[in-house]
Amino acid sequence: MRLPYAVLKLSFNFRSSAADVFGWWTELEPKGYVGRSLKRISVLERAPGHAKVKTEWSFAGRRFELDEELVIVSDRLWVWYSSFLGVPAKETFRLDVTAEGCTLDILSEMTPKSWRVLLFLLIGWYWRRQDKLEWRAAAASCVQELQTGWKSTAQELPQN
Repeated sequence: MRLPYAVLKLSFNFRSSAADVFGWWTELEPKGYVGRSLKRISVLERAPGHAKVKTEWSFAGRRFELDEELVIVSDRLWVWYSSFLGVPAKETFRLDVTAEGCTLDILSEMTPKSWRVLLFLLIGWYWRRQDKLEWRAAAASCVQELQTGWKSTAQELPQN
């Protein structure tokens, strides 16, 4: 059974280099993106091409934390793994260079199992609405910060 809202695809165009966009989207600290719902990122473990983090979120006035994992495949491809209310999520980010800068494609896949399928059917539309709002806010923040001269100050996460 294909679940509604299980797959979300978004695409954003940037008039900046792929290297700068990659740096902005993968910087975890000290700056790191803080947005509509994402309130904090704390690095728990860092290795070449890999990091485990704790993120703090706020939805509908409720705060919660998630353990997440970032895997950097290359400077054009990285993947976030997480689980929210027992529903696993995989978010794949792919950068393509264009004549004007680059395009970032995000493919988010949620794979609920057992009784969580019912939970996802009931509130998946809300999660995905929030995801869209958060990714759009992050993309707008990326554009604004890169236009004002943002430069990474984070430790490097070399690829695998």
